[in-house]
Amino acid sequence: MDEQLEPETKPGLSRGGKIGLGVAAVALIGISVALASGGSETRWSDETAETRPAAATPAPTVPAQPAPAATAGDIRGVIQSKAEAVISSRVTARITDMPFKSGERFRRGALLARFDCASTRAQLNAANAATAAYSKTHETNAELDAYQAVGKNEVEISKANVAKASAEANAISAQLVDCAVYAPFSGMVVEQIAHAHEVAASGQPLMKIQNSTELEVQLIVPSRWLTWLKPGTPFTFKVDETGSELGAKVTRLGAAVDPVSKTLRVVGSIERTSGIVLPGMSGSARFAEPAGQDGIQS
Repeated sequence: MDEQLEPETKPGLSRGGKIGLGVAAVALIGISVALASGGSETRWSDETAETRPAAATPAPTVPAQPAPAATAGDIRGVIQSKAEAVISSRVTARITDMPFKSGERFRRGALLARFDCASTRAQLNAANAATAAYSKTHETNAELDAYQAVGKNEVEISKANVAKASAEANAISAQLVDCAVYAPFSGMVVEQIAHAHEVAASGQPLMKIQNSTELEVQLIVPSRWLTWLKPGTPFTFKVDETGSELGAKVTRLGAAVDPVSKTLRVVGSIERTSGIVLPGMSGSARFAEPAGQDGIQS
């Protein structure tokens, strides 16, 4: 019997080895796909592969902070007096007395200026004398008329002369009232224009006065603030000259909005303070804006 030779085994991989390499290649491809898909996690089993998304890291929790109170932008303003006036002469006469000078205070009803009205008093005396004379003539004509010794026309003319003389006397008496000027309110003299011993013409300014105790502040605010700004709204006013902060509140709003600048005039009253606050001082007003409104920076 011939000896049977076994087939020559060629070098290379066996069938089982080729299968193992194929499985490894598929595993490498799966890992590459998982990396490309944004970090998903791939699990392999003997038969199938399962891909699950990687768990996300929770974000840290930040505690909520209370929102700061909204404030409107600073608004420039000027302090002014609630009452001021320019005192003028109503007669043409020489000034005999002006007791208060610039910067001095006075009370309501105090004498501010006195004029020499001697000629006006003389005119009043003449008018009163004429009235008395016409009155006597009218009385005589009335008695004669009772006896029908005078005409009705003369009686009526004498009566009219009495009324005319009396009216002239009253007019001159009214001029004498203007020979002295009294303070219409308590305040101080801002500027003294005329002086004693000068002759003042009718209508000539004598002095400028103002009330320095009752003050208010005048502001120009954006017209959009009308949605929340009303009379009684409080605000603070910081004076430039002294650096002090004054409490104030809105007393009245302007009657119209400026169509060009879109602004509105606002006036507020200032609370009483012990510091120095004078008309003409300027500063900045700050309002506490209600919630839900847009802040406006000036």
